[in-house]
Amino acid sequence: METSTFNNDDPIRNERPLIETRLLRCLRDWRIDPEATLDCGRTLLEEISGLLEFYICGCISYGPKNLGGWWSDGVIHLEISERVPDHFKLLGVTWIDSLGISPFEIDVELDPNDNKYFAKTVFRIGTLDSYGRPSVCNRNLGPTRVLEFRPRYNRDWAMAVELSAPTNMTELSDAPKPPNGAF
Repeated sequence: METSTFNNDDPIRNERPLIETRLLRCLRDWRIDPEATLDCGRTLLEEISGLLEFYICGCISYGPKNLGGWWSDGVIHLEISERVPDHFKLLGVTWIDSLGISPFEIDVELDPNDNKYFAKTVFRIGTLDSYGRPSVCNRNLGPTRVLEFRPRYNRDWAMAVELSAPTNMTELSDAPKPPNGAF
């Protein structure tokens, strides 16, 4: 099945659609045919991987300052699953500058009535060293190996945030939040 990543009749007023909007459309297309090839000859998975490079860069800007020098320099491995309708898990490995590679996990919830923004995104990237500082994996390590040893809890990722459409953000923690006024 051939499909394109965006429609020229889009109500986004002749502007190039946002990366998030393009990803949203690609995920909906992926649900219909994960093996789809686009008009340009790229597979849908290749298109999503290319868009994720820029989406990851945008998400990192919401993270802690000690990630300030990080940026995605290409997704080298991507797995997509849809656990329930409109809830996707994007699991992969990306280059971080020329420093090395890093696992990422992105949970995306789509709103069937919104064609522009994700309803909710949980974005996780990077590992921590033994001192609790963000670290990358050796570039010679295979992507599946990187994913095998990725963090399992939000507190163990170098960055874990929840983003909701389009600009609100809350830092994630595995611990319950203290009652109002408590520290």
